[in-house]
Parts: sequence; C-alpha cells; structure tokens
Amino acid sequence: MKKRCFRRLLYVTTLIIIVFISVFTWADNELNKVLGKSTKLINISSIVKPSAETLIKNINVLSEDCSYFEKNQDVLIKDGIIIKLEKNQLQDSRITIIDGTGKFLIPGLVDSHVHLKESKNDLFLYLANGVTSIKEMAGSDAILEWRKEILNNSIGPRMFIASPPIFSESGLTGYYYSWTRHSINYSTQKDAEKAIKSIKEQSYDAIKMYGFVNPEMFKTTIAIAKKQNIPVIGHIPLVNLETFYQSGQIEVAHVEELTIKTIDEFGKSISKNPKEYLQFLKVRSGQIAKRLRENSISVTSTVWLCESFSSQRFDLTAKLRDIELQYVNPKIIEGTPLYKLGWLPGENGYEYDGKDDDKAKKLSRIFWNTYAEAIHIMTKALVANKVIIMAGTDANVATVVPGFSLHDELESLSKIGMTNSQVLYSATVAPGNWMKKKTGKIKAGYKADLVLLAKNPLENITNTKTIEYVFFDKHRIDKVQIGNILKAIKDVNDQNRNVKIDEYL
Repeated sequence: MKKRCFRRLLYVTTLIIIVFISVFTWADNELNKVLGKSTKLINISSIVKPSAETLIKNINVLSEDCSYFEKNQDVLIKDGIIIKLEKNQLQDSRITIIDGTGKFLIPGLVDSHVHLKESKNDLFLYLANGVTSIKEMAGSDAILEWRKEILNNSIGPRMFIASPPIFSESGLTGYYYSWTRHSINYSTQKDAEKAIKSIKEQSYDAIKMYGFVNPEMFKTTIAIAKKQNIPVIGHIPLVNLETFYQSGQIEVAHVEELTIKTIDEFGKSISKNPKEYLQFLKVRSGQIAKRLRENSISVTSTVWLCESFSSQRFDLTAKLRDIELQYVNPKIIEGTPLYKLGWLPGENGYEYDGKDDDKAKKLSRIFWNTYAEAIHIMTKALVANKVIIMAGTDANVATVVPGFSLHDELESLSKIGMTNSQVLYSATVAPGNWMKKKTGKIKAGYKADLVLLAKNPLENITNTKTIEYVFFDKHRIDKVQIGNILKAIKDVNDQNRNVKIDEYL
C-alpha cells in the first residue's frame, strides 16, 4: 500500500514538474519572441558601400547654434571626419563631388530614447531616416555586441547604451522582474555594489533608473555609481521631486515623469477637475523647471508618444494607419498572449477594453486629453527656463516606429511652441554635447554625421524628411539606397508575419 502511494506521489510530482517546465519554456520563448530576433537580417553590405573622400559644394550649412544657415559652403569629408568647412574649396579629380546648390546640410539626428530589443534591422531604419546616433535606454549583451561590430566598421548608428533597468524588489518578485522585464534587481548594498561593478565592466554608458525603485536603493545606487564614475539616468523613482533634484541623477527620460509627479501632488482626480489641475500645473511647472535647471538635470521629450495615448485607446485602427507600420518588426507588433506588449488591436496595452460604462469612458477621454495638455505645459516651462531638452521617442513602444518617429517627435515639439531652431538643437547639438561626443555640429574635426536635405527645416520642421543623402562614419547613402533599405526591411518583415496588416497600410 505504501509503495503504491509512493508511486502515485512520484507520478503526480513528476507530472507537475513536467507541466511547470513546459509552461516556463513556453513563457520564456514568448518573452524572447517579442524582442524580434527571429526576423531575418537584411544584407545591408550589398546596399551600402564605404564612401571615398567627398566634397559637398555650395551647400547651405546649419550654424552651430542651429539658428541660421551659412550659405554656399564647401564641406570636405574624409574617413568619416569633417576636414574643412569654407567657401570655394579647390576641386580634386580624386574626390567625389556632390552639388549642394540650393540644398541644406544639418548634423545627423539623434534619438535620445530608443529600445532596440533584438530587432537589428532597426539600426538601418534609423540611418534611412537620417538618425545617425541613438541612446538605447535598456541595453543588453546583444546590443553591446552590435556596438562593438559598428566600431569595427560594421554598419549602424553610433550608440550610447544604458544598462537594463534597475529594480529594487527582493525574493521571488525580484526574480520575476529580472526574468520578465530583463531587469537588474537588487535590494541590498552588497548586491547593488556587485551589480553596478558589473554594469561598469560590461561598458554600459549609464545606469538606467526605473520608477519603482525604493528611496533606500535609489540613494545607494547614486552613491555607488558616483564611485564607479558612471551616470544615472532614466525614470524618477519612488521619491519626491525635492529629493530627486538633489540626488545626482543627471537626466529624466520622459517629460511625463515630471507631470506624473504633479498629478500625485494635485491629489484630486484630473478627469473630474481638468481645468483646476492644468491651472495648478501652469504654476508648478515653472517651479519644477527652475529646480531642474539649477541642478543641471536634462530631460528627454517623448511628447509624441504621450499625445498618441488617447488615439491609441479610442481609435487604434486610425492610429495604426497613420504610421509606417510595415517597417516595424512583426514580432514586436504582434505581441504575446502573456500580456499586452503588442501594437495591434487585442494586443495593445493602451487600447480601450470596452468594459467601462459611458460615464467612465467619458472620464477616461478627459483624463488622456488632459494628460497630453499637461505634457505640453511642462515642456513649455522647460523651454522657458532653459532646461536642456533632448528629442527622444521611446521607439518600439506601441506605435513609435524606429527612425520615422523622431520626425514625428520634432513636429510635435514644433507644434507646441518650440522654435524650429530649438527643435533642431534638441536633436543635434544638445545630445551631442550631453554624450560628450564630437557629433551634433557641422564643424572641422567633428564626425561626418550629416544629413543633406532638399528643403529648409528652419522654415518648416517637416523638411527634415526631405532627405537626399545621409552621411555616417565612413559611409553615405542616397535616396535610391534608402528606398532599397526600406524595401528590404519590409520584405523580410512580410516573410515573418503571422498577422496580416494590409488594413492598416
């Protein structure tokens, strides 16, 4: 009898273990699938070749402060460096000449908030859109390896890479977040020291702070990071703004991080009190901006994404038709049954679920419209108080298409009142200076990260889309090559789709 019971127990235990392993394996596969690794890599080397010494003749060159164009300049480029910038340079038959008459040269654009995941074709989407540098805000071993390859003459934008996000949970919750969010999790000083030392040794450029980190681990992280000489950037953790200003974190990853804090301070429903909240914010935003400026804390924008929340929630189909969906890695947009990580109806986490009654639905609309207006008010306050703003998009978050989205962001910044000069500065000079890289300006000795435009972006910011050439490192691509890159990416995406997207194109 005992032997029979033991066998049953052993059988049930074995069955439970098998089911657990099967479920875990399936879930792990799903979490990795939505990173996009399974989509075939395009053969970029067949499209893009290293460029010879190049002289761009008679081109209008954006000034270092982005306020005007210097007319009829000649720009000499060699081995990925701007060698000379002056009028009437002598031509040499060995140099490739590009006629820039009537056209406009700006520095290569920088998207200061992206998520590559494991979607390597995104690197080429950035270049095709004139984005020659990116700031990856949740790095990984794969992305660090891509950067090494680019430094060794592979093709891609320059990369500033922040660590995986920091969490401060303990026990099983900590393991869960480390698994599902690909995060770094610690809850003691000893573990923090070990983790941050590893971040430094792996050559991450910064530590990515997340919003749920408790005050003790936030303070600990800042102190250890200072000793390791590595900056802390990202979200505002579970501390009040006054504590945050003086913490030593040097960047806020979204304007909305600031407005969320003001919603907490307001202490009432902004759906039921929208006008009162916005009036409160108009006063509070100036105070916040002043303190950020005093403490040399920069802010990355992601305004367009916040503007999209209402349309994603209530008119997702129209929003999907408004973006370049065909170029997004299909595994990223298709999502997973585990939770709503995708972009499409039924998989999009921002989408209205239809469960609210009419009153609740109306309040939700008011909330998200007020939320977007709050982002605008806060951004204007940052500009007025001369806080360093860097244009960023949160690319690969739902509806934010890598490369294309930076042009959407620039347009949003222009529409809310930034001058086109300020907008261009936020996507060139400001991030170049912030990263301490010789990029973001058209200047002798700087990297030849450049975009040649057919039309003047100071007159209309949408002219950043009129791309004729993109120069990056020792390469350049023209309109034909850009078209070939985009077609190649669309073709490999189509080969890996499980869900048709024709109705959104």
